[in-house]
Amino acid sequence: MKLSLKKLLILSFSLVIVISMTIILLTTYYTTKTALSQQSFKIMENISEFAIDKSKTYMNVASDASNLTKNLEKKDVISIKNETTLINYFYEQMNINQYFSAIYHISSDDTFLMLLKNDKGYLEKSIKYIDNKKIVKISQNDKFMNKINEKILRNDIYNPKKRPWYLNAIKNKKSTWTEPYIFYTSKKPGITISTPIFDENNKLSGVIGIDIEIDKLATFINNLKLGENGKVFLINKSLKIISLPSDNNTLKSIDTIDSNSLIKSAYNELTRVNNNKTLEKEFFLSFTKNEENYQAMFLPFRIGDLEWIVGMYVLEDDFLGLLKKSNNLNIFFIVIITLISLIISIKISKYISSPISKLRDMTEKIELLNLDHSSVNPNPIKEINELITSFNKMKVNLKESYLDTLFRLAVAAEYKDNDTAEHINRIGLYSEAIAKKLALCEEDIYILKYASAMHDIGKLGIPDKILLKPGKLDAQERIIIQTHPEIGAAILDNPTSEIMKAGRDISLYHHEKWDGTGYPKGLKGEEIPIFARIVSIVDVFDALMSKRCYKEPFDENKSKNIILEGKGTFFEPKIVDAFEECFDELVSISKLNS
Repeated sequence: MKLSLKKLLILSFSLVIVISMTIILLTTYYTTKTALSQQSFKIMENISEFAIDKSKTYMNVASDASNLTKNLEKKDVISIKNETTLINYFYEQMNINQYFSAIYHISSDDTFLMLLKNDKGYLEKSIKYIDNKKIVKISQNDKFMNKINEKILRNDIYNPKKRPWYLNAIKNKKSTWTEPYIFYTSKKPGITISTPIFDENNKLSGVIGIDIEIDKLATFINNLKLGENGKVFLINKSLKIISLPSDNNTLKSIDTIDSNSLIKSAYNELTRVNNNKTLEKEFFLSFTKNEENYQAMFLPFRIGDLEWIVGMYVLEDDFLGLLKKSNNLNIFFIVIITLISLIISIKISKYISSPISKLRDMTEKIELLNLDHSSVNPNPIKEINELITSFNKMKVNLKESYLDTLFRLAVAAEYKDNDTAEHINRIGLYSEAIAKKLALCEEDIYILKYASAMHDIGKLGIPDKILLKPGKLDAQERIIIQTHPEIGAAILDNPTSEIMKAGRDISLYHHEKWDGTGYPKGLKGEEIPIFARIVSIVDVFDALMSKRCYKEPFDENKSKNIILEGKGTFFEPKIVDAFEECFDELVSISKLNS
């Protein structure tokens, strides 16, 4: 498949523009998306670190207070034997550290003392064994530790030594955090740090415990903003979600929450892509839920013996939504720019290809020896203009050479008949004038004008004694003279141009008559080629208006009348009408070219 220069230029420009715009759009979108994704991951990292710092702050204060209590007791600054001093110390610690919900101490003789924060102020509880009899006393104090009421619990079943905090401390023999559990008294989820106290003989003398209700931590974590639809959460080692509210004195587990939960979807994706392996460092992933894309991150951290994971997810559109809207706007502008660029490229392509196309058309006309069309206009593009200039010069030279040769050949034929070059020139001008009245196309008029010169080329083959005879020809001589159309057709046989082809037809048929009485073929009406029908009139008209060896020239009116008398017999009526319309012009041509 061959393409025109214009189509090739338009296609090339279009491909370059479309490919360039597509590359710009895609690279801009994906680089921006990558940058925003990295930024979202950075934001998630910062939030996770903030959540971890907050969690550690909760716990480190309790750890420090626990160690302080242990050291003070070792130095006999405080002791369970002096309940008032110890309770006041607990009160001071809880005022200093708002995260604490309870502080308690159990000694090796099972004496237990606890201060618990509640809605009314502080609840003080003590357990003693006197004569193997358990005595449980509680007193409600206000926020300034003023006693409101006091009572003895007769059927209290609380046993500190069976609680997770005590068992952890005894088992590990060091400060230990419990996993989140439901507190016995407040019925709220929390964690406890318990620290064993040993005497100088390394014998257990007691255990200190500090409770932190994690609902405040959970509220803080839940309130962390991560986009419009994001969420931060904490998961402990046993896969309980610390940051979700407890129901029925239990903590929600990953396995028990709703399957439609995004937390569960994020965690399930983590276990899938991480092949259920232990999470040792931050892990980023993406997942889809309800045909929406989410990004998630999980980051493990340790606080003492605790192994927790801070997790979070965010709707991708919270970060990339603006990019997608911007990208849609970019697509709109790029489409507009592309269309404008394509229109400009089409105009540039036309601008470049137009002179080339004109040169191509001119080449086709030159190939047909049609040399009368105007030259191609100059072009600002240097190389194209040089080509046009050279081509125009070539066309002018070729036209001059071709028409000169054509004219000289025609003159050679007329020369034997004592006619002049003016006769040939007049025939062409007559034919042109009549053809214009007949509304022939410009190209046909051009061909007719120069092909008409060939009408009597066949006279080259007629003997001079017949051709130049001053009197009337006899019958045999007339037969010979009437062979000149076929002689002309033979001379012009196998024409290579439209002018030569038309010249052959004119030479062969210009003596045919409209009524079929002409020669050499006896053609009738429109069987006679249109060019030959025109030349037959103008040839007779010029012969009437000119001097011949056998006659003097007729005046213009007599010549006109003779032509009009041949209307419908010798000549086509329509051409005679055209002749009559431009008669004055024909007379003017005759006078100017005599």
